[in-house]
Amino acid sequence: MAPKSNLTRRALLASLTTPLLHATDQPQPNFVILLSDDMGWQQPGFTGGKDVPTPNIDSIARDGVQLTQFYVQPVCTPTRACLLTGRYAWKTGAERRPSTASLQGMRKDERTLAEALRDAGYATWMVGKWHLGEWQSAHLPRARGFQHHYGFYGALIDSFTHTREGILDWHRNGEPVVEQGYSTFLLAAEAARLIRNHDGARPFFLYLPFNAVHGPHQAPPEYIAKYQHLGREGPQRAQLHCLDIAIGQVLQAIRDKGIDRNTIVLFTNDNGGTRLTSNGPYRGGKSAYHEGGVLTPAAVRWTGKLPAGRKSSGLIHVTDIFPTFCALAGATASKTLPLDGHDVWPVIAANAPSPRKEIVHSLQVLRQGDYKFIEQGAAYYNWTEQPLQLYNIRLDPHEKDNLAARQPALVAQLRARLQYHKQFARDEEPPERIPGFPPAVYGEEENSRHGAEIRRKLRGIAEKDAKLDRKKKKKR
Repeated sequence: MAPKSNLTRRALLASLTTPLLHATDQPQPNFVILLSDDMGWQQPGFTGGKDVPTPNIDSIARDGVQLTQFYVQPVCTPTRACLLTGRYAWKTGAERRPSTASLQGMRKDERTLAEALRDAGYATWMVGKWHLGEWQSAHLPRARGFQHHYGFYGALIDSFTHTREGILDWHRNGEPVVEQGYSTFLLAAEAARLIRNHDGARPFFLYLPFNAVHGPHQAPPEYIAKYQHLGREGPQRAQLHCLDIAIGQVLQAIRDKGIDRNTIVLFTNDNGGTRLTSNGPYRGGKSAYHEGGVLTPAAVRWTGKLPAGRKSSGLIHVTDIFPTFCALAGATASKTLPLDGHDVWPVIAANAPSPRKEIVHSLQVLRQGDYKFIEQGAAYYNWTEQPLQLYNIRLDPHEKDNLAARQPALVAQLRARLQYHKQFARDEEPPERIPGFPPAVYGEEENSRHGAEIRRKLRGIAEKDAKLDRKKKKKR
């Protein structure tokens, strides 16, 4: 848990590493979270990627600290819920993704990092993919502590039309936006604009979850052409190239503003990569609770405060971001609902031992110390029903040696631990369908106010595109 006071915290950090936070007038740092989507472990250069140059992503690890044991959830929605609440997804009602037509979202009584930082005096901005409820107003970003939002509420949007199955999902501050442009570059431009235009009167929190490199795998033609030699993997690699450019634009905005030395930048990814990517030596990928699904590239940069080029091997889970950032900001972390995250800043800043002793990945999968326990019958999305498994992750990070039959006492102990945690589980919201589905645009109020207008605009764009296609065919 966080130290009892900012003074205590500064004393602790000063004893661990110098100079991190040593002055009583230390300003609150800005926070920037850059989240990629469906990236494989071995895609960015700093974890071994070779297909695509990622100099901007790699610079965060080069100029900061690489987190070599940073764990997330195996699909997108639960990771986002864990990051923003500091609580396990099986408590937030967000362990499973809302469907295209669902009223569901993260439980409304959950308190977010944006709310905590807003209450501590921060400007709170979200630019990108939400995926914690896409219809009810109470689920959407501006009802969850973000004072500014630009991007989309759901998932799987077309990167150019910003629609999903014909439904518009592109918004700015609760209003639908019909515009042209490649989503990755539009998101970066918005984030850079917010940084450059910020008046500096208060610190800011920028949460920037990209839809790259998630499907559908789209990029501008010149980038698609660059990777066509890779066949079916090419479009995803083109997305990654564009993602790195976009992140470079955000980092450049921070430099141009002259706030590098008071801005903490975290880069990470929401879950393991799909079959189109490489998770390196790790077993499994997206949807799996094996290491390839939950161990993800991560790095933190704080220019002048964190040592450059170091690796931190302490155990960290995505829920730890909430209390760690709150402690650095002097914000109140825990209120009505208890946090599962720990303040891991000493782990990042000074390679101190991690306060985290376990990760309750799900109520069927538990990491405790060096051991990972997978209950017999565990399953999740495309991760099919599993046999009983027990691995020593420190000695066997590739999960090849199943110890379950040889260590029945440990299996019984970890099974009992999961049984203990089950008492704290909370149900998800009822899976009710959006009335009158499909709407013209996601967001109940936006659809009510602008639905007819959006349908006309989208129909006009479709007709215009059809005419252009016919003209191209005639020229051929």
